[in-house]
Amino acid sequence: MPSTSIEARRKNDESMLTREEATAALLEERLSLTAFVNTIVRSFHLAEEIFQDVCLKVLASEEVFESRGNLLKWAKVTCRNRAIDVLRARKGRSEGLSDEALDALLAVWTDDDDGDQVGMRDALAHCLEGLTRNNRRILQLRYFEGYSGIDVARILGRKPATVYQALARIHNALEKCIQVRLATAGGRGQS
Repeated sequence: MPSTSIEARRKNDESMLTREEATAALLEERLSLTAFVNTIVRSFHLAEEIFQDVCLKVLASEEVFESRGNLLKWAKVTCRNRAIDVLRARKGRSEGLSDEALDALLAVWTDDDDGDQVGMRDALAHCLEGLTRNNRRILQLRYFEGYSGIDVARILGRKPATVYQALARIHNALEKCIQVRLATAGGRGQS
Protein backbone atom coordinates (compact mmCIF):
# COMPACT_ATOMS: atom_id res chain seq x y z
CA MET A 1 0.00 0.00 0.00
CA PRO A 2 2.70 2.54 0.78
CA SER A 3 3.99 2.13 -2.77
CA THR A 4 0.62 3.22 -4.19
CA SER A 5 0.62 6.38 -2.10
CA ILE A 6 4.18 7.09 -3.25
CA GLU A 7 3.12 6.49 -6.86
CA ALA A 8 0.08 8.74 -6.40
CA ARG A 9 2.30 11.46 -4.93
CA ARG A 10 4.73 11.18 -7.85
CA LYS A 11 1.86 11.37 -10.31
CA ASN A 12 0.51 14.41 -8.47
CA ASP A 13 3.96 16.07 -8.49
CA GLU A 14 4.19 15.51 -12.24
CA SER A 15 0.89 17.35 -12.78
CA MET A 16 2.16 20.37 -10.83
CA LEU A 17 3.60 23.30 -12.73
CA THR A 18 7.36 23.51 -12.72
CA ARG A 19 8.95 26.84 -11.82
CA GLU A 20 9.78 27.33 -15.51
CA GLU A 21 6.19 26.59 -16.59
CA ALA A 22 4.86 28.98 -13.96
CA THR A 23 7.21 31.73 -15.11
CA ALA A 24 6.30 31.14 -18.75
CA ALA A 25 2.58 31.32 -17.89
CA LEU A 26 3.07 34.59 -16.03
CA LEU A 27 5.02 36.08 -18.91
CA GLU A 28 2.27 35.04 -21.33
CA GLU A 29 -0.22 36.86 -19.09
CA ARG A 30 1.97 39.93 -18.63
CA LEU A 31 -0.34 42.29 -20.49
CA SER A 32 -3.43 41.09 -18.67
CA LEU A 33 -1.81 41.23 -15.23
CA THR A 34 -0.16 44.62 -15.73
CA ALA A 35 -3.46 46.02 -17.02
CA PHE A 36 -5.15 44.71 -13.89
CA VAL A 37 -2.47 46.28 -11.66
CA ASN A 38 -2.66 49.51 -13.66
CA THR A 39 -6.35 49.81 -12.72
CA ILE A 40 -5.20 49.95 -9.11
CA VAL A 41 -2.01 52.04 -9.23
CA ARG A 42 -2.82 54.11 -12.34
CA SER A 43 0.77 54.04 -13.49
CA PHE A 44 2.02 51.75 -16.24
CA HIS A 45 5.59 51.88 -14.95
CA LEU A 46 4.56 51.04 -11.40
CA ALA A 47 2.27 48.25 -12.67
CA GLU A 48 5.19 46.78 -14.60
CA GLU A 49 7.41 46.97 -11.51
CA ILE A 50 4.78 45.17 -9.41
CA PHE A 51 4.36 42.49 -12.09
CA GLN A 52 8.12 41.93 -12.06
CA ASP A 53 8.07 41.64 -8.25
CA VAL A 54 5.40 38.95 -8.49
CA CYS A 55 7.41 37.06 -11.14
CA LEU A 56 10.47 37.16 -8.88
CA LYS A 57 8.35 35.90 -6.00
CA VAL A 58 7.38 32.87 -8.09
CA LEU A 59 11.00 32.23 -9.03
CA ALA A 60 12.25 32.54 -5.46
CA SER A 61 9.40 30.63 -3.88
CA GLU A 62 9.15 26.96 -3.11
CA GLU A 63 5.39 27.22 -3.72
CA VAL A 64 4.03 24.70 -6.20
CA PHE A 65 0.95 25.38 -8.31
CA GLU A 66 -1.46 22.65 -9.35
CA SER A 67 -2.50 24.33 -12.58
CA ARG A 68 -2.21 27.43 -14.68
CA GLY A 69 -5.60 28.57 -13.37
CA ASN A 70 -4.42 28.30 -9.75
CA LEU A 71 -1.23 30.16 -10.59
CA LEU A 72 -3.12 33.01 -12.26
CA LYS A 73 -5.58 33.31 -9.36
CA TRP A 74 -2.64 33.48 -6.97
CA ALA A 75 -0.87 36.02 -9.21
CA LYS A 76 -3.93 38.29 -9.42
CA VAL A 77 -4.42 38.31 -5.66
CA THR A 78 -0.70 38.81 -5.06
CA CYS A 79 -0.55 41.64 -7.63
CA ARG A 80 -3.56 43.30 -6.03
CA ASN A 81 -2.13 43.07 -2.52
CA ARG A 82 1.32 44.24 -3.64
CA ALA A 83 -0.21 47.19 -5.51
CA ILE A 84 -2.17 48.30 -2.45
CA ASP A 85 0.93 47.92 -0.26
CA VAL A 86 3.00 50.02 -2.68
CA LEU A 87 0.35 52.75 -2.82
CA ARG A 88 0.09 52.88 0.95
CA ALA A 89 3.86 53.04 1.35
CA ARG A 90 4.20 55.85 -1.17
CA LYS A 91 1.26 57.99 -0.12
CA GLY A 92 0.33 56.75 3.29
CA ARG A 93 -3.03 55.49 2.04
CA SER A 94 -4.50 53.64 -0.90
CA GLU A 95 -5.95 55.85 -3.60
CA GLY A 96 -7.77 54.67 -6.65
CA LEU A 97 -10.46 52.06 -6.74
CA SER A 98 -12.27 51.08 -3.56
CA ASP A 99 -11.73 47.67 -2.01
CA GLU A 100 -15.23 46.70 -3.17
CA ALA A 101 -14.45 47.68 -6.76
CA LEU A 102 -11.14 45.78 -6.64
CA ASP A 103 -12.90 42.70 -5.28
CA ALA A 104 -15.49 42.94 -8.05
CA LEU A 105 -12.74 43.25 -10.67
CA LEU A 106 -10.90 40.29 -9.23
CA ALA A 107 -14.08 38.21 -9.24
CA VAL A 108 -14.89 38.84 -12.90
CA TRP A 109 -11.34 38.80 -14.21
CA THR A 110 -11.26 35.60 -16.24
CA ASP A 111 -9.41 32.65 -14.81
CA ASP A 112 -8.37 31.36 -18.21
CA ASP A 113 -8.07 33.40 -21.37
CA ASP A 114 -10.33 32.13 -24.05
CA GLY A 115 -9.47 32.37 -27.72
CA ASP A 116 -11.50 35.55 -28.21
CA GLN A 117 -9.46 37.50 -25.67
CA VAL A 118 -6.17 36.24 -27.05
CA GLY A 119 -7.33 37.12 -30.57
CA MET A 120 -8.41 40.59 -29.47
CA ARG A 121 -5.11 41.17 -27.71
CA ASP A 122 -3.13 40.04 -30.75
CA ALA A 123 -5.28 42.19 -33.04
CA LEU A 124 -4.79 45.22 -30.81
CA ALA A 125 -1.01 44.68 -30.72
CA HIS A 126 -0.93 44.40 -34.52
CA CYS A 127 -3.06 47.52 -34.98
CA LEU A 128 -1.02 49.54 -32.51
CA GLU A 129 2.10 48.74 -34.53
CA GLY A 130 0.39 50.24 -37.56
CA LEU A 131 -0.09 53.63 -35.90
CA THR A 132 2.26 56.49 -36.57
CA ARG A 133 4.94 57.21 -34.00
CA ASN A 134 3.11 60.42 -33.07
CA ASN A 135 -0.19 58.59 -32.48
CA ARG A 136 1.53 55.94 -30.38
CA ARG A 137 3.10 58.72 -28.31
CA ILE A 138 -0.33 60.28 -27.68
CA LEU A 139 -1.69 56.89 -26.54
CA GLN A 140 1.38 56.28 -24.38
CA LEU A 141 0.99 59.58 -22.57
CA ARG A 142 -2.79 59.36 -22.21
CA TYR A 143 -3.34 55.73 -21.25
CA PHE A 144 -0.07 54.26 -20.04
CA GLU A 145 1.37 57.25 -18.24
CA GLY A 146 -2.06 58.47 -17.10
CA TYR A 147 -1.92 62.07 -18.27
CA SER A 148 -5.16 63.90 -18.94
CA GLY A 149 -5.90 65.09 -22.46
CA ILE A 150 -5.02 68.64 -21.42
CA ASP A 151 -1.68 67.49 -19.98
CA VAL A 152 -0.91 65.54 -23.17
CA ALA A 153 -1.60 68.70 -25.16
CA ARG A 154 0.72 70.70 -22.92
CA ILE A 155 3.50 68.10 -23.13
CA LEU A 156 3.25 67.91 -26.92
CA GLY A 157 2.83 71.67 -27.35
CA ARG A 158 -0.62 71.35 -28.95
CA LYS A 159 -4.10 72.63 -28.32
CA PRO A 160 -6.29 70.35 -26.18
CA ALA A 161 -8.94 70.19 -28.93
CA THR A 162 -6.28 68.87 -31.33
CA VAL A 163 -5.30 66.10 -28.91
CA TYR A 164 -8.92 65.10 -28.27
CA GLN A 165 -9.60 64.98 -32.02
CA ALA A 166 -6.46 62.89 -32.52
CA LEU A 167 -7.59 60.49 -29.78
CA ALA A 168 -11.02 60.13 -31.40
CA ARG A 169 -9.41 59.38 -34.78
CA ILE A 170 -6.99 56.90 -33.19
CA HIS A 171 -9.86 55.11 -31.39
CA ASN A 172 -11.84 54.86 -34.63
CA ALA A 173 -8.83 53.63 -36.59
CA LEU A 174 -8.03 51.01 -33.94
CA GLU A 175 -11.64 49.84 -33.81
CA LYS A 176 -11.80 49.37 -37.59
CA CYS A 177 -8.39 47.72 -37.74
CA ILE A 178 -9.26 45.29 -34.94
CA GLN A 179 -12.59 44.38 -36.55
CA VAL A 180 -10.88 43.70 -39.89
CA ARG A 181 -8.09 41.73 -38.23
CA LEU A 182 -10.54 39.59 -36.23
CA ALA A 183 -12.75 38.98 -39.26
CA THR A 184 -9.70 37.96 -41.31
CA ALA A 185 -8.38 35.73 -38.52
CA GLY A 186 -11.83 34.22 -37.99
CA GLY A 187 -12.02 33.23 -41.64
CA ARG A 188 -8.66 31.44 -41.37
CA GLY A 189 -9.48 29.95 -37.99
CA GLN A 190 -6.47 31.58 -36.32
CA SER A 191 -5.42 34.91 -34.89
